[in-house]
Order: sequence, then structure tokens, then C-alpha cells
Amino acid sequence: MPLKMEKFLQIAPHSLAIVLGPAEGPAGERSGAAPPAPPAQPRQLARHHIGYEIFADFKAENMQHFWNKKVTAAVAETFFLGWIDEQVLLIQGKEEHLEALREGWTRRALRPPSGFHIRCLGDVSPISMSPISQSQFIPLGEILCLAISAMNSARKPVTQEALMEHLTTCFPALGRAWLPTRQALLKVTVVRTLP
Repeated sequence: MPLKMEKFLQIAPHSLAIVLGPAEGPAGERSGAAPPAPPAQPRQLARHHIGYEIFADFKAENMQHFWNKKVTAAVAETFFLGWIDEQVLLIQGKEEHLEALREGWTRRALRPPSGFHIRCLGDVSPISMSPISQSQFIPLGEILCLAISAMNSARKPVTQEALMEHLTTCFPALGRAWLPTRQALLKVTVVRTLP
């Protein structure tokens, strides 16, 4: 009996998007870093960064707000959710922490990661996902190919007897009754090996 799947799953509730752009001028440069990319190639800077590194730098920059404990607590409690299109940082956290970040943004108190400026900050609606259910049927040819591949990786010789033993070991709940006959095994392996 197939498992009952929920119709929709909510992904990424309580999230903010921070749209970043490359910083212009010496204020946005990282200390000791190469000069920023020329204006004709504004996305070049973002290509060399990993989203989590940018998030960590955003946190480090904003953890220095020792005079605003609400912002530092909020930044400490948010976590990295994603990096989209080389310019959008997705973060997630409790609603009270996100509210503190929204407030920091409206008061122009949030600092961008080094080498960037914050273009805008906004709420992300929860993403809905419709799960796709799997069937319980796996084609015999697929099972045999997986088993042979596993045996080859383990450097075990693949004979009909060894293959049947491997199948009963990998699928003990099904018992020996479901195993293919020798004729079916030969037919499937011959068909799979033909060009």
C-alpha cells in the first residue's frame, strides 16, 4: 500500500531575503582583497563567493552592534537558508528575531557583508511543495543492475549464484519467493547488455 503523502508541504517559513549588490568604492572592499570588479561586470564579484561565507560575514558585521542587543541577539539566532542567483541571501529564524532584523533595516542599522551593499530586505512567503509519490515497484532490470554494480564495487565475482545470494541479502523482507528464475535472470541481463 503506498504511503499517504501530504498534499502540500511548507518549506522555509519565517524567512527573509536580503538582496545584495557589489559594493562600490573603498568602503565596501575587504581588507587585503583584490580591487572590485569593473562596473561593466557587476556580477563577477558574487561568482567567487559561497553563500554560506557571505552569510557568516553578514553575521560577523552585525554582531558588532554591541549597543543594540536586540539586533545582535537576532543575528546570532538566524541561520543560513540559501543563496539564490548569486545575489539573494535567504535567512531563517524565529519571528521575533526576523522582526528585529526588519526594524534594523528600516532604521538603516543593518550592515552588509564586506564587499557588498544591501539593495533591499523583505519577507519570503513560505514555499509550497507538492510531494511526488514513488511507486513500490522497481523494475527487475534496475534491481539487477544495482546489485551487479554493488558487487563489482565490492570486488565480488558476479555469478548467478552469487547474484541470487546478494539479492536475498539486500532484500530479506521479501523472502526467496520473489527472486527471479534463472531464465528470467538470463533474459534481463542479456537484454541489458545489448547495445
